[in-house]
Amino acid sequence: MTGSNTPPLPFQDEDPAHHPAADFISAALARLASGARGRCSDFHVIGIATLGADGAPRLRSVVLRSFEPHGVRLTFHTDSRSAKFAELSRDRRAAILAYDAGAKLQIRIEGQVELHSDDADSAAVWRGLPDGARQIYRGARAPGMRAEPRVLDETIGEDEAERHFTVCRLTASMIDVLYLRAAGHRRAIGVMDGAGGLAAHWVAA
Repeated sequence: MTGSNTPPLPFQDEDPAHHPAADFISAALARLASGARGRCSDFHVIGIATLGADGAPRLRSVVLRSFEPHGVRLTFHTDSRSAKFAELSRDRRAAILAYDAGAKLQIRIEGQVELHSDDADSAAVWRGLPDGARQIYRGARAPGMRAEPRVLDETIGEDEAERHFTVCRLTASMIDVLYLRAAGHRRAIGVMDGAGGLAAHWVAA
């Protein structure tokens, strides 16, 4: 369900390909930004793919915490004891997949992830988290670790939980936007340059 604060998709009543591909991608990214602000947005929970130690893909969902249009940077959180953290520590490359069912809009983003764990950046974010969000990191066992039901709710202290809290920031290198338009699908791809600029072009859907 798309939230009421989600910006409308331009060109809905016309062919987006009559406009520059960069404008189309920017409009799609504006909707993605709304996902970080509203839980009702289809873009609030997104998929992220990483590479396992064996080279096989690993896919899971994360909550989009923030989005910076300039340079196209997305933020999500994880636990430093998780497989996701280990995978991104070995190989910073990752891919994001987001889909807005109401707008029939798919966004794929590839890039590299910076990990901030037990440092000034993660500490600043931790201080702003509500108690419920902090509780996620207070589990005594690492995510994915086998455990008996009787110990699943065992916890660790606040200081140790904070050390495990990790801020992940993905900076885009490639953006692929697909609009499932009834009169004909439209797709555009953009490549980021080192200064935050976007070179975009239309491609066959």
